[in-house]
Amino acid sequence: MIKRFFIVLLSLSLFGCNSAYTNDLVATPEIKNIQLSHFSVQERKAVFTVSLYNPNPFPLPISAIAGDIALNNLTIGSLEAKSDQNLAAFDTQDVTLPLSLNPDALINAAQSVLLQGKASYTFNGDVQTSLGRVPFTKQGELSAKEVMGSILPSFR
Repeated sequence: MIKRFFIVLLSLSLFGCNSAYTNDLVATPEIKNIQLSHFSVQERKAVFTVSLYNPNPFPLPISAIAGDIALNNLTIGSLEAKSDQNLAAFDTQDVTLPLSLNPDALINAAQSVLLQGKASYTFNGDVQTSLGRVPFTKQGELSAKEVMGSILPSFR
C-alpha cells in the first residue's frame, strides 16, 4: 500500500494536480448519507451530519464546506466555512455541519408552515477537497408541530 501511495504522489508531482491523467488516477469522494441531526428555531440552528467516503488509498484534505437550507422553498440559513479535516484512506467519515438560521427568514418560513400545514426542507451544499467540489442534497419533512413548537413554546 505504501508503494501505491508513493506512485500516486509521484504522479501528482510529475503531471500536476489539474491534469486529466491525475483525474483518472484519483477518485472523487462520495456522499454516503446525510442526516438532519438537530433543528431548533429557538437556537437559530440546524445541524446536518454528512457521511463522506474516500475511495483512495491516501487521505484527502477537506478545505471548505458550504451549504444552504430552505424551509418550504424559502432559504432560512447557510453555512460557509474553511476546514482542516482530512478524509482517511478507504474510510467513511462523518462531517458535522452546523448552519446558522436567519431570524427574519424563519418568521416568513413559519408563516408558510402555518398556511401549508407542512414543513419541507432542502439542504444543498458542497464539500471542497483537493480533488474538487463534491455536491450534495438532502430533502425531508419536519412536522408543522416541531417547527411551531420551537418558535412558540406554548404550541407544544
